[in-house]
Amino acid sequence: MTNILPQSVYIHIPFCKSKCLYCGFFSKPPAQFNIQKLLDAELEELKNSSFSKPIKTLYVGGGSPASIGSVALCGFLADIIKLTGTPQEFTIEINPADINELFLRKLFEIGVNRISIGIQSFNEDELVFLGRRYSPTQAEQIIKLCKKIGLTNISIDLIFAVPGSNLNTWHQDLLRAVRNDVQHISAYSLTYETNTPLEKIKSLGKIKVVNEELDRLMYERTIWLLAQEGFEQYEISNFAKPGFECKHNLTYWHNDFYIGIGPAACGYVEGLRYENINDIEKYIEQNDKTEEKTEITPIEKACQTAVLGLRLIRGIDVSKYKEKTGFDINEVFENSIRKNLGHDFLQMKGNRLSLTAKALPIADSVLSDFAEPD
Repeated sequence: MTNILPQSVYIHIPFCKSKCLYCGFFSKPPAQFNIQKLLDAELEELKNSSFSKPIKTLYVGGGSPASIGSVALCGFLADIIKLTGTPQEFTIEINPADINELFLRKLFEIGVNRISIGIQSFNEDELVFLGRRYSPTQAEQIIKLCKKIGLTNISIDLIFAVPGSNLNTWHQDLLRAVRNDVQHISAYSLTYETNTPLEKIKSLGKIKVVNEELDRLMYERTIWLLAQEGFEQYEISNFAKPGFECKHNLTYWHNDFYIGIGPAACGYVEGLRYENINDIEKYIEQNDKTEEKTEITPIEKACQTAVLGLRLIRGIDVSKYKEKTGFDINEVFENSIRKNLGHDFLQMKGNRLSLTAKALPIADSVLSDFAEPD
């Protein structure tokens, strides 16, 4: 396995016109930096990386990639494709506030075949609270424009458990998402990331956090409603129409190698995990873009493969797990598996070990048992 070249590339464009209340990702206002110098530095990093050509998946995220404008972004992406070849799946994240029909057409012409729209909510009050810069109607208009230009693989992100929300408002949000006829939905509970404005106002007692019981009910409603509408839950927080699972993210959950390009981007190559410098100017100036490198030992790989693989609803094929890691999952985690089987949090069907429906709302707690060997 150590000689297999990565088949997936993630490109981080660390710019956003404004910071949302909850955002913990590395991003800066584009007006404060020389955008072209940053893009040139990212191209140089990619040129110095080894990967399989043509790559299978290319994912461009941020920040908000479109915040740098169509000329800069589309020229950059065209240069990327020259280096990587045409990927099977080419995803770009977009903020509805930063895009229009002409911009979308240019992205489509370059080869983007999957759009991930960070809508977060179809509720006007929730969008204002979260700091988003568009209305529900504008968000729906972007979905329509994507379809108009020929994009047939559209994903949207939604956030539940927003302060002030309830089970009915979340149900209506889901129904509106379904009515927009998208192929993929990622649904996440609002998290209070350290050092974000949201975490600060929570610590000051200025907002009422949704309680755990309601949070769980919202998650369970998501699973139920989307199943009724033809979406298959294939990962803890991800739902897709048949054949529209995100191939790029499956790379992460299968614990396969991937390249990460750009400030604060992470990668996993030949048993080494790395994280790039999270400073734009230093990233541009320094030849070595990496800030932190961690050698992954065989047993660490076994643990990471278990934790990531169990996030998938289909779970882990124990035979393939042994081929990939060199370890028998039933031996490495004998006690953890026995305990969670006993609690009905895990199930073994045929050759596959997976979470039960009962375990999904508390998945992080179950998966923590696999972070280290027994």
